[in-house]
Amino acid sequence: MKTRLAMTALALAGALWLRAAWAQEAAEAVPEAGAPAAAEAAQADAAAPADEGAAAEGDKELSGAERWRIYWEQGGNTMYFIALLSVLGLGCALERFCNLRRSRMAPDGFSDRVVELWKAGRFDEVAALCRKSGSILARVVETILRHRDKAGWQEAKTIAEDKLARELRLENRRAAMISTAATLSPLLGLFGTVVGLLGAFGTVAAMGEMGDASVLADDIGKALVTTVAGLAVSMPCLFAFDLVKKRLNFFAVLLEEEVAEIVNRLFLRG
Repeated sequence: MKTRLAMTALALAGALWLRAAWAQEAAEAVPEAGAPAAAEAAQADAAAPADEGAAAEGDKELSGAERWRIYWEQGGNTMYFIALLSVLGLGCALERFCNLRRSRMAPDGFSDRVVELWKAGRFDEVAALCRKSGSILARVVETILRHRDKAGWQEAKTIAEDKLARELRLENRRAAMISTAATLSPLLGLFGTVVGLLGAFGTVAAMGEMGDASVLADDIGKALVTTVAGLAVSMPCLFAFDLVKKRLNFFAVLLEEEVAEIVNRLFLRG
């Protein structure tokens, strides 16, 4: 929870910083109010004979950052929410990929060491080994250890399975933010699309037959950019979520086998 709150705060701070920086750049680009009219006239005269080739050359001079800034401004405030979802989804995916590994689930050789110490009656060392490991399998063994005096094979099996099921549910919940980002980002893109189209239709209704198609560029740009941004966030999140679920399913099967083996070796005679 603390990690997700920190990621949310960082994402909001980054979005606000980008908005302030771009607003400052836009303000610096505006000509000063006290500029003489002669300078403006000279600039207009110099720009008048420019042909289409010069305009195309000017478009090529735009850097990648400038183009992204233009797209961001066209998308409007919806882009901030899509960016927030992308940061949360990416952070959750990285956390899952880092933590879903063998050493945190069922370390190699852990079962054999537990059985060896348990049968020797060194229960304190079993507890110390579990605390040192910190894996899901270790937490299951700790639960069995606390109930060893009053548990037979069937009781130990039930206790272990219940504890394992709770641990796996917690692991599933930690991956929920990836699914949330994958689901909400295209919906936010669709929301921005509808807002942009509403603005375009409102402009057409206000200007009537005298309207110029160029005045609709901002609203149409918002409609298209937000859709693209939402899909660009959703597709990688869906891919990451699928990988995380498959890896978690693999470890779930592995843990079930390890837990069943430990219980059988500890509580079955013969």
